[in-house]
Amino acid sequence: MGVTLQIVTAAIVVSGHAVSSSMGLGMANMMDPNLGNVPTLSQFLLIIGLLVFLALGGHLVLISVLVQSFTSVPVGSGLLSTNAISGFLAWSSQVFIGAVIMVLPVMLGLLMINACLGVISRASPSLNVFAVGFPALIPIGFGMVLLSMVVIISKMEGLWFQAFQTLNENMLGL
Repeated sequence: MGVTLQIVTAAIVVSGHAVSSSMGLGMANMMDPNLGNVPTLSQFLLIIGLLVFLALGGHLVLISVLVQSFTSVPVGSGLLSTNAISGFLAWSSQVFIGAVIMVLPVMLGLLMINACLGVISRASPSLNVFAVGFPALIPIGFGMVLLSMVVIISKMEGLWFQAFQTLNENMLGL
């Protein structure tokens, strides 16, 4: 059960890392005791993801699945079935696709800005892209993240709901 929820957390970290490296903040890391070096934008998205988890009642769902797992998988009975493990593996690949979809609007916007900076630097070689373009990516990227926060939070809800559904299907057979 912990691995299932940890995969959602890893997907949020991956999405934050993709956006922060596109913005030019790939080297601005924070030390997290659970995950190691995490980019600052990933840490922000992790906090938002935790708040969404608590708002959805994820802690209550986790406790109820834990209590019900003692009846479906009694202590000493063995591991889960191969169907549960294959369902978990199929879900884990889909959750990373969900992580990319979560930050896709921001990534596409930053890609367009980088393409425009490439055209500008080609048209005017005397204009230094490092001095003009990269400092402009950071506030524009933060603006895009703030504008698309509603989409990001709704995708986080979807990832958490998929995790709860996978827990119910694989652990309890519901």
